Amino acid sequence: MIGREEDYSYLCAALRARAARFYAWEELCDLARGNFESLESEFLEGRYSESYRSQLLSSLLSPLRKIELAVMREVTRRLRSAHSKALGEPYELMSVILSRGDLHNFRIILRRFASENYDQEEGHLWHLYGDLPEKFFKDLWGSDSIPMARERIYLYDNPVGFILDSALAVLQDTGNLVMAERELVSSFVMYHKRIVMKYRNKNGALAREFLGRLIDMWNLNLWLKEKAYSMGTKTHVDYLLDGAWIDNEALARGKTIAVVMRGTPWHRAIKNREFSLPQELQWHIQREFWTWQIALFRKDPLGFEVPLGYMAKALVEWSNLNIIAVGTAFGLSSEKIVDRLIPVK
Repeated sequence: MIGREEDYSYLCAALRARAARFYAWEELCDLARGNFESLESEFLEGRYSESYRSQLLSSLLSPLRKIELAVMREVTRRLRSAHSKALGEPYELMSVILSRGDLHNFRIILRRFASENYDQEEGHLWHLYGDLPEKFFKDLWGSDSIPMARERIYLYDNPVGFILDSALAVLQDTGNLVMAERELVSSFVMYHKRIVMKYRNKNGALAREFLGRLIDMWNLNLWLKEKAYSMGTKTHVDYLLDGAWIDNEALARGKTIAVVMRGTPWHRAIKNREFSLPQELQWHIQREFWTWQIALFRKDPLGFEVPLGYMAKALVEWSNLNIIAVGTAFGLSSEKIVDRLIPVK
């Protein structure tokens, strides 16, 4: 099935125009060099003012929380609006990419039930640009047990929700969070591959690469856990198959991360860098994933590169503004804040 050019022409033109609302790299660095009060002024008068002003009447929220909520709501609105402009092939492929929001929330719920403290407060921000509504996640978070959460998933009767159910079943049977997350990523990718495989063109190939890179990241993180944290045989978990670039044989035999990544685009994450902690390497792997997506925005002006790049730009802006907000609120140096930002061009 080949995507019709008219399905992309209007959508891509609209998204390129909307991208002008994103902060440029220099503007983000300027915000990072200011203080929290100057950031509040920017939110009061700038591009997020409408969303930010809607939080001002709440006396229960801290200034930092108001900014975090404003960013979340505005980025969610932008993503949903962009999706609504799509038809046919780009609509379905965008649905696959936006379902990353559901995957993000699924991981939060899995870790909540893997924790010994079931009564933790709901202090995070749900990513609500995927298939499932906020009520779905709030109901699961409020469940007293895994069986109760699974029962609520079945009551919703949404096939995307069943992805989480299969992972919760593994957690319930084994108590092993790593095995449950493996099942989660595997089920998520398999479900969405069935949608993507309908499109045997370069647009579908891009969406398939996105899913394959999700597998790459999970496998690389598992490799790091095994090597850096010396996971014992009791917690051994097999690598996932069908990654985009990382070979499973290299994962099994590679003694260093450079060997595992050799000859793949992921090698850019470690080029000319040294890492004192595994968490630093994990961050750079995640950052490379975002960098790849953002760079696509300026590729084929009538292809899926534009919506995929646009969605990445929106989510990276969410991440960068949160980093700036937290960093300035806690008085971190501007150099440290800028160093944590994901580069955008």
